[in-house]
Amino acid sequence: MASLTGRVVIVTGAARGIGQEYCCAFAREGARVVAADVLSCEETVARVRDSGGEVVEVATDVTSAQSTEAMAAAAIERFGQIDILVNNAALYGGMWVGPFDQISEADWDRMMEVNVKGIWLCCKAVVPMMKEQGKGKIINVSSSTIWAGDPFALHYVASKGAVFSLTRALARELAGTGINVNAITPGHTMTEASKTILDPETFERFRRQSVKRQIIKRNEEPADVAGTVLFLASDASDFMSGQTLNIDGGRCHY
Repeated sequence: MASLTGRVVIVTGAARGIGQEYCCAFAREGARVVAADVLSCEETVARVRDSGGEVVEVATDVTSAQSTEAMAAAAIERFGQIDILVNNAALYGGMWVGPFDQISEADWDRMMEVNVKGIWLCCKAVVPMMKEQGKGKIINVSSSTIWAGDPFALHYVASKGAVFSLTRALARELAGTGINVNAITPGHTMTEASKTILDPETFERFRRQSVKRQIIKRNEEPADVAGTVLFLASDASDFMSGQTLNIDGGRCHY
């Protein structure tokens, strides 16, 4: 895989879980990291710096155009460029789970605001700099739930399906700019956010069922997803755009 030394990456939803793992993985590969989240990224920043990486924290609300524009401006002010955007921020941990006809309008709207509008706004914020540079990598985080059709989280599954479609359309729209737009669909990953959705007994049952359906018979960990993101961020994937890579241990085929 091509080196990421000196590249500047913005990771949204960087405070914990998979987002934190992305930041650390990029830092290990020599990239300079912008950790963006509505939550404190203190732990992420500490982990990156402990490994010798360069990082700046930017408080960011992805549902606000003003906030996402400030995020991009902070990255440029600190590092002078934006090479990679990982659209990881999403409403997931603690979301309401249940029958589709019992989802409240407020829960539906908030899910779409964060998971879909947030990606749109972040892309709008960074694309001008990437166009000026003549190159950039945008990696959108969808979910393997769109292939599995998992029930009782219709608002979440629908939002992640929108991320898949957004990725394909934006890749076409940015043709000829040097900006590659791709997506990933991680599976049921062992993060604190995953564990807060269900009660412990139900979570454990779902975990066992997921592993049973997978080709690779073990839990999916945050580090399992990072390698694919690094590949999509590197020059090794320069001839890929508009694609979606599934990372769920073979739970789903499409």
